[in-house]
Amino acid sequence: MKFMNTMTAGRAARNNPSKTAASEPPSPGRWIRSNWACLLSFAIPFLIMLAIFIINGIFPFGDESFMHSDMYHQYVPFLSEMLSKIRSGDSLSYSWNVGVGSNFLALYAYYMASPFNWLVALFPDKYLIEFMSYLVILKIGFSGFTFSWYLTRHFKTRSAAVVPFAVFYAMSGYLAAYNWNVMWLDCIFLFPLIALGLEKLVTEGKYRLYCISLALCILSNYYISIMVCIFLVLYFLVLLVSHCSSLRRMGGAVLRFALFSVLAGGMAAILLIPEYSALHLTKFSDFNFPSKLTFYFSTIDMLARHCMDVAVETGLDHWPNIYCGVAVFLLVPLYVSNAKISLREKAARLGLLAFLLVSFSTNVLNFMWHGMNYPDSLPCRQSFMYIFLLLTLCCEAVLRIRECSFKSLGVSCCLSLGFVLLCEKLLKDDEAFAVETFLLTAVFLCLYGIFAYYYKKKNFNLKLLAVLTLVVVTAEASINMYQTSVSVTSRSKYLENHDNYQLLVDRIREQDPDFYRFEKFSRVTKNDGTMIGYPTASLFSSTANGQVEEFYEKLGMSHSKVFYCFDGATPLTSSLLSVRYMFSKSSKEDPNLYTLIDSEGDIYLYECKYTLPLGFMVSEHPGFDITDSPDAPADGDSSSGAAGTEEGTENPDALDEFLGNVEDTQTDVLEAVLDREGSNPLETQNLMVRALGLQSSLFESVPSQEEGNGTIVTAQQSGHYYAYVGNSKVDTLKMESESLSKSFTKLKYHYICDLGWHDEGDVISLHSEDSSSLSLSAYRLDEDILAQAIDILGSETMTVDSFDSTHIRGHIQVSKAGELVLSVPYEPGWKVLVDGEEVQPGLFDDTFISLSLEAGEHTVEMHYYPAGLTLGIVITLICLAAFVLILILEKRISRDGYGNSKKLTTAEGSND
Repeated sequence: MKFMNTMTAGRAARNNPSKTAASEPPSPGRWIRSNWACLLSFAIPFLIMLAIFIINGIFPFGDESFMHSDMYHQYVPFLSEMLSKIRSGDSLSYSWNVGVGSNFLALYAYYMASPFNWLVALFPDKYLIEFMSYLVILKIGFSGFTFSWYLTRHFKTRSAAVVPFAVFYAMSGYLAAYNWNVMWLDCIFLFPLIALGLEKLVTEGKYRLYCISLALCILSNYYISIMVCIFLVLYFLVLLVSHCSSLRRMGGAVLRFALFSVLAGGMAAILLIPEYSALHLTKFSDFNFPSKLTFYFSTIDMLARHCMDVAVETGLDHWPNIYCGVAVFLLVPLYVSNAKISLREKAARLGLLAFLLVSFSTNVLNFMWHGMNYPDSLPCRQSFMYIFLLLTLCCEAVLRIRECSFKSLGVSCCLSLGFVLLCEKLLKDDEAFAVETFLLTAVFLCLYGIFAYYYKKKNFNLKLLAVLTLVVVTAEASINMYQTSVSVTSRSKYLENHDNYQLLVDRIREQDPDFYRFEKFSRVTKNDGTMIGYPTASLFSSTANGQVEEFYEKLGMSHSKVFYCFDGATPLTSSLLSVRYMFSKSSKEDPNLYTLIDSEGDIYLYECKYTLPLGFMVSEHPGFDITDSPDAPADGDSSSGAAGTEEGTENPDALDEFLGNVEDTQTDVLEAVLDREGSNPLETQNLMVRALGLQSSLFESVPSQEEGNGTIVTAQQSGHYYAYVGNSKVDTLKMESESLSKSFTKLKYHYICDLGWHDEGDVISLHSEDSSSLSLSAYRLDEDILAQAIDILGSETMTVDSFDSTHIRGHIQVSKAGELVLSVPYEPGWKVLVDGEEVQPGLFDDTFISLSLEAGEHTVEMHYYPAGLTLGIVITLICLAAFVLILILEKRISRDGYGNSKKLTTAEGSND
């Protein structure tokens, strides 16, 4: 009861009858007058961004689109799939159009959980890009609004002085670098509300704003919320030091903070737990804590990035994007020198600010802030909270500037200009710091110094001064955003042939309703299948299955820890992945491998001559021993582990059992080949066909000769040729011959180069600007061996009777006991039934679902339900119920307190 009374502290006004009128909801006009600063803080960034869109010709003001980096490659395709599911009423649990099949709920939680994304259903499909682009402008406006809301409540003011800081929060270097990253923006504009809620939680015992805004933040994007939660713990300690003078108050604050933080996290459990279950299979599930402390750059280098017109960093360098108005150079010294500000509060806030600054340049802290992982590009993703705290301190310096002397103001101006001149002298990074960077910074600093001087004099027209300040602030924010952000790409180029692909897919589905996958010889993004809406074999996503990525690596296909791609596929690997149709912009693809069956506009549809259905049998074949190979592993080294475990023979722990991980101790002949490490992927595929009982190689080695800066391969026979580059320093490769020219990029992802068909005697020249030594191995495909291998694997296959996004049903006739391999990647949540009875599936190469079947006819059913979803729903409901219960108890206590107060007043009146 004491705890509940503590939570109702600060609500005496509600129980005072004389305050009843004041507690009534204000009229719209009154609300606007009360919050005009917040509305102006929304309007200025919104209009600046809209103007930049118009100037850059972003649709509908031109043919450009605001798609950059992941927005181009991921967010638009993923939202397209989400929109398709919404319109069709399909399940959000799973999708065959995301890679080779993926947990769509995990993808939704990671990329699309913002409640705003559901508004896409109100817009025509053809304006999907515009929906996402202009949503960015709206959220940037919200960022200005919420930070202004925070400042007006934090400092209990309606002064126009808060508006410039709100504008710079919304137009900061962080948002200049990452405004396209629409999945983070909800957290950015919710963060000021969370911070305000935390302050009220500690100082007044009010919990609603904190708990609700934090829950929404975690639901919208769990990843940025990790950093938010780390900051909240640190900021809570600052608030304890600043505002809690007794152990009793500290204890109550700690209890409230713990309770409502847990409730906020629990409310988001409906997405958090399934997301964790899915991420358990990604390459991000493992982490290696840094063993050595490293500093990336000096403090001066970092602080110089507060200058305007500094190029934003979105690559692999660790530079933070911390620009938030050049006035911070002037205002921080004023804040520090203001003796009227509590020394304890000042020390705590400046200490936290310094810690955040050090975190940007320290590898250990950088690792911890990013969820025990180093960011794969897009550095210092937590820097918006540093900007938030810095601007708050600067705003206080302005609001209390009349407490400072003219001498302090003059010293601050000299120090800030001196630092800018020092940076201009010391920093020689022409890419980050343009010629005009330090000049513009100095000019705007001088203007702000003049404004501060006249504001202190008090005899200047304050309204005119406020207008001039807002004009200059708007100009600075606009120039910086225009110069450093809002890159564009051609909208029509991105959507080129979109309708043609869709028509071809629809036509072939009418003719062939079976389960299969499509792929492309060249693609716009790795998520083209998701964008158009067809099953594919490529995926770029942080939720990508790590086991699939390893499978692609073994077979020489493009891969990293955030994607797997069909580039590097051979007819054998394509068959294993059930790829039946290929899109091309050429009508002259190799007719020995592909049959042209349809076309639409500039797009041609080919049917693969060699392919396999979703499921095929693998049996032991006599006469093959992997140890015959000179590169074979030692005895006992070839074993199949469980998905998510180190060794398949270990007993699964409680976490593995909860996540539904599979322990597979059976290794068939193909798996034994794939377990080899360090093998050339083309030689690995040669061993795979030998494991099937064939005596010849699928890929016949062809001699190559190094000449000058390249390698020469002469086609001794007509055929389809492939090459593998062993030099890891080579990233680009150019091929030239009499009949064909090709270029290969990003070979750092170690994929096989398809050199195409070459006639006998054709001279193939291969060279790279990266290195004169390619360490290249060349091969010719033996189509007879390929046909025999596919005949063996396709002799007994599963017929798919029906399927949808979460269900597959099929049947198969088996003549000999073996493994039914399904090109369905295993994820926690699959339930498999054979002949009506649930079975524990096995794994093919720790990746794809496999089933041990005896001779005879069998039916196979598979159902998918995301692991952890039920538990997440239960926890969310419990936490919501607990929160509502606390609200009810608080209301009852508040009402009873008011009733008792009224009785006491009546009794006193009668005594008089």
